[in-house]
This record gives sequence, structure tokens and C-alpha cells, in this order.
Amino acid sequence: MEWDPNLRERKTITDYLATALRTAIYDGQFADNEELNQVELAEFFGVSRVPIREALRQLQAEGLVQSIAHHRTIVTGMTLPQIVETIEMRAVLEAHLLRKAGKRFRKADIDRLVKICEETDKIEDYGSRWVVKNWEFHRALYGPSESPVVIETVERIQLNVERYARRTGSIERLRQAATEHREILNAIERKDFAKASELLENHILHTRDVVRHEFDRAAAQSTDELSNRKPKQPAIRK
Repeated sequence: MEWDPNLRERKTITDYLATALRTAIYDGQFADNEELNQVELAEFFGVSRVPIREALRQLQAEGLVQSIAHHRTIVTGMTLPQIVETIEMRAVLEAHLLRKAGKRFRKADIDRLVKICEETDKIEDYGSRWVVKNWEFHRALYGPSESPVVIETVERIQLNVERYARRTGSIERLRQAATEHREILNAIERKDFAKASELLENHILHTRDVVRHEFDRAAAQSTDELSNRKPKQPAIRK
């Protein structure tokens, strides 16, 4: 698991452990329903089990993990309908924020979007660099809205579903998304914020469609594998 040891210097031990584990979950380093073994985590971070246990309690309160039988803790997964509904909620909220931000956009805000698009164009794989730049672009879109409560909600949603977007991401989706970013930017440069909001909502819904398609494909593949398994021959008693 990747983590930043410098977090130890800025937070209490429980807080930095919770942050490291939360980031790893959001980043997709743990699979849905994967067990977070307290002994192994304590050894990995070089701490006792007490702060690990407290950190996991924090994550449980946030809904990221859940306790099951025999004091075991697993990563909480989302069902496909939950993921779809969450992404659709984000699409509506971000479109609303961009419409609200329209009258507050300044040249510096547009210049920032141009710079992000130029940097995004240079990225050739659907990895962490793309995730960071994608976040920067969306934050630059809704930042001028001056709506901290809605922005906090949007970013919490995005964090929770980003792991699924990353698992289903591809170079084709990256290129499509980069083109969609440019289209949104072009509408903003024309000061057509109604069109920009429509494009933004469709852009996020395209991600929903990709995630849904990949989930359906994986489910179909799993079904095919099960149906192709040859049944075992029953033992013949003599």
C-alpha cells in the first residue's frame, strides 16, 4: 500500500493512519470487501494495534469500512445501482455549480482552465496524473460558485466513486474526456454557461455509462466462466 510518511508529522497518529487508509481506499488500492487486517496494518505502519483500531473506527463512521464477525473489518463496497445514482447526483450538482459560477468567472479563471487542458493533453495513461488533473479541472469549473456546502458534497461524492472510475478507465475514455473538457472550456470562453453546464452534466454521465458498461461486461464474463466449467464426475463406489 502506498502512503505518505510525512503525514505522521502533521497529525495525531490515529488521524494520519485514518488519512492514509482513507486515501488508499479512495485510490482503489483495496478491493471491495477486502479485509483490513489489524495485525498486518500495525506491522506495516510500525505502530501498535490500538491506533489502527481507532483509525478503523473513524473510517467505519464515514461508511468506508464495516465490522463483521470475529472483530474483522472489511472495505465497504458500492453496488452498481448505488454507483450510478451517486454519479448522477454529482452530474446534477456540478452543472448547478457551474451555472452559478458563470457570472463570477474572470479571465484568470479561464486562463487556469486553458492551462489545465494543455497539461491534460500531455498525459498518455489513465493513472494518478490524470486523476489529479481531472480533479483540478472540475474544481476550477465550480470554484467561483462560492458554494462551499455544495462543493463539499460534490467532492465527497467524487472521492467515493473515483475508485470505480479508475478501475474502468481506459486510454480511450481519457481521450474522450479530454475532448469533452475542451468543449466545456470553449462554451465558457463564449460565455455560454447554459451550454457549458449541459456539456458538463453529459460529461459526468458518460463516466457513469462507462462504469456501468464495465460492470455489466465483468458480470457477463463471470457468468460465462461459471457456465463453461465442467461439472465434476461423481465418485463411483465399487
